[in-house]
Amino acid sequence: MGIALWFVPHSNSPVYDTIQSLILSLQTLFPDAPVFEPHLTVTSQLKCENLTGVNQILTSCVAAVGAIRESVRGKDGAIVSFSGVSVGKGYFTKVRLTCIENRYLMGIAQVIRELFVAEKPEEAAEWLTEEFRPHVSLVYSDMYHVNQALERVIAQRIEDALDLQLHKVRVAGDHNQCTWHFDSPMTGWGVPGVFKVVRCEGPVDEWEVLGSVEV
Repeated sequence: MGIALWFVPHSNSPVYDTIQSLILSLQTLFPDAPVFEPHLTVTSQLKCENLTGVNQILTSCVAAVGAIRESVRGKDGAIVSFSGVSVGKGYFTKVRLTCIENRYLMGIAQVIRELFVAEKPEEAAEWLTEEFRPHVSLVYSDMYHVNQALERVIAQRIEDALDLQLHKVRVAGDHNQCTWHFDSPMTGWGVPGVFKVVRCEGPVDEWEVLGSVEV
């Protein structure tokens, strides 16, 4: 993953507290699950050699949000919203809140990818459509098999924490993933929020925040 850009809810916000509490609650179901901060990974593999590079990335984030700030305020203020939950087999895909691909979030991701990862603009555009699946992770774990009983407990804890109903759906062609949808989209966060450049190397508890900026 290398160096990644996170978009994090403001630490004093209800959504931050809710997601952090949910992470802590679900951690008790997975013996190897670490605790981490609520975040959406905007992109990883950032080309960032030093503090100057970190500041350039964060400055670009401020500019990108500045360009959409009035448009976002004119709606519900959300850049991140949730459509459901998925449970997968991989360490980083164990339990996730799946996010709606709204144009503001996708636009920010493409700009940062184009400036600090891709060699060509077309590569960033292709990544956006083919690879970028915005989400907020709730559990990281190497526990491979999640049986139906555990799935039910996970779903119940998420329903209780978010005060909503989940509806299980089939994922065509994918027997390794369990997916639930919400009755209606759930608003996450937007402005104010915090961008963080994070070195995601080694164990999760050794990941290092290299710099951050509030927008």
